[in-house]
Amino acid sequence: MVPQVKLSRLPERFPLACQWELTCRCNLRCVMCYTDCRNNPDSVRRELTTAEIVRILDQLIEAGLLELCLTGGEPLARADFFEIYEYAVSRGLLVTLFTNGTLITESVADRLAALPPHRVEISLHGTTAGTFEQITQGNGSHARCMDAIRLLLARRIPLLVKTTALTLNRDEILAVKAYAASLGPVAFRLGEDLRPELDGGAGPFRYALSRQELDELHRQDQDLWSEACRKSGTDLPPCNSGMRRFHIDAYGGMQLCSGNRRQSYDLRHGSFREGFYGALPGFACEWKTSAATALVQPETHHV
Repeated sequence: MVPQVKLSRLPERFPLACQWELTCRCNLRCVMCYTDCRNNPDSVRRELTTAEIVRILDQLIEAGLLELCLTGGEPLARADFFEIYEYAVSRGLLVTLFTNGTLITESVADRLAALPPHRVEISLHGTTAGTFEQITQGNGSHARCMDAIRLLLARRIPLLVKTTALTLNRDEILAVKAYAASLGPVAFRLGEDLRPELDGGAGPFRYALSRQELDELHRQDQDLWSEACRKSGTDLPPCNSGMRRFHIDAYGGMQLCSGNRRQSYDLRHGSFREGFYGALPGFACEWKTSAATALVQPETHHV
């Protein structure tokens, strides 16, 4: 990890961390997935090429990027995944991989271990195959995901297990958390906020837990309850998306974050510095306070 003492000396606006949605293609069809609407041949053909990704990545590194999160879709579904991943790691970036785990084989795990990531985050949506595969709609996906966890742990690759709170798995969420705890140095994260599909569809919300159901879940576990109380506090800092963290989609669009794509800067045709310092400060975000907005006026231009 980069020492905090060094990070504290960074400018107010600095491209510290990028979440990059490499692709919307995926081998599963999770019922709550917001990118699956673009998991089709026409959309895949519009995604960035390897050369375009490397060119943009070079610009990010030149601007000072330190942390890179590779997500999807399923990043490993790209045939060129390791070309991109190994390039990023070899350039000194702290790379985190978001994956469903089902494409991690012995050879994939070996390749990750050869150039270790900062962390791998695997989505485990149930402890039983029935629940897991009702969500992923992929026969055999539960066994493959569990195999991936074992393969990564055997190679001492830092791992986080996460799950999304849904009506379909609410009775297994605490069991997933307990399973993660049983693995030793493995973190756990619970996701609760579902998003509309990228084409505007509301399909994922059919599986959302009500506020009362989430409250009942939180009260069953001290960690979840403490986190829920923290989030409900009135002293939470304002959103700082676009200040040190930003998002790039599968087509080269740069946004404030993965949850706010109302405005986008096209990295296919423009430079990263122009987009980050010139365009991003003017993007609207309903979660920013007036004080935070004052820090990001469009006039602030560094090209």
